[in-house]
Amino acid sequence: MDGSESMKNIIKTVLSIFLIILLANSAFGFAGMGGNANNTTVPQDTGNIEQMDLNNTTESDRDIIMVQHLIEVDAVQLKAENKLFIRETLIFRNIGTQDFFGSLRTWIPDGSENISLARSEMMTGGGMIPLTFSRDGNIINWKDFVEQNSRLPFLYALEYNVKQNGGGTISDTEIFSKKLIFPTLINYKYMEKPDLPAVVVKITKPEGSVIKFTDENGDKVAATEVDEKGEIFRFSSPEFKEINVEVSQSSLASAGTQNYAAYIVVGILIMLALSYPYIKKKLRPDSEEDREGISKDEDTAQEDAAEDSIDEEIDEPARVEGDTSGKFEGKNTEELGDIKKELLSRVNNLEKKYESGELLDEEYEDMKKSYRDELKEIEKRLKNTE
Repeated sequence: MDGSESMKNIIKTVLSIFLIILLANSAFGFAGMGGNANNTTVPQDTGNIEQMDLNNTTESDRDIIMVQHLIEVDAVQLKAENKLFIRETLIFRNIGTQDFFGSLRTWIPDGSENISLARSEMMTGGGMIPLTFSRDGNIINWKDFVEQNSRLPFLYALEYNVKQNGGGTISDTEIFSKKLIFPTLINYKYMEKPDLPAVVVKITKPEGSVIKFTDENGDKVAATEVDEKGEIFRFSSPEFKEINVEVSQSSLASAGTQNYAAYIVVGILIMLALSYPYIKKKLRPDSEEDREGISKDEDTAQEDAAEDSIDEEIDEPARVEGDTSGKFEGKNTEELGDIKKELLSRVNNLEKKYESGELLDEEYEDMKKSYRDELKEIEKRLKNTE
């Protein structure tokens, strides 16, 4: 590759970067933009148009083409109001043999509001001049001058909000539609420069959301190039007449949230199952034995409670299936007293284990009933020996 060809490539690259940055950079701010939707007049500040020969111009827009169209969709800024904020940057070019002075037009979707329009000259570094315009349904009109084969044509910035059909609530899916070609030729043929895609869509979206593009037939449209962050989409030589942008919540994010909630529920159920014995014990009403022994120390209270319980039920027949009377045959009074103390100690230990949750209700009731039946039998024998 010789030096001349290398220099051409460098110049080509520099120009491409300059135009892309100029279009995609949001630093314009568009401060002071405003418009009067009720008037159709020559721009309030015509800049250098006064130096042009407006008597030697044409009003026909058949030679007006679109060389660059940047569409910025902000799905975050007005999310709370269930609206999309849109900023369009348009660059027209006159490829005819006469200068043009007449109506320039573009299409905006239904539900558009707070519309403003401004113009900037590339060579001035982006200073914006507010323009007056008129609106007829979906059509925005304004008058301006487009020099024949100008190397630095005007840049137009159009801003507006688009209401979403959320039924008064914030929608999970937001849709923006833009007609690029309309039967009345309100938009113009796209003729991009080499390495500069005609249509660029920049999207500011909520975290975790996904983007989908479709054409006028509802078919998916794939971008020619996407930046690393997945925010800028470039379309070279677009063949579609309409582009629809759908910003929706990721199904994976929704599924992850649902799974997370399911894990929480399962965890709560496991905790409840493990703590069931303790919770049930706390919910049981205090026993009659506990109420009678509340003023004594723990060991003495439980022994007294067991004895009181035996005294209360001594005259009731035994409810156990087996007969415990033969277990204490031949025992004297002293031996029966020792056995009674041992049983009361076991009852005490049984109560402690049940309080700590070591025993299930069924185990506790069975063992307590067994001890109680044996204590009844001992009490009978002690009374008979008196």
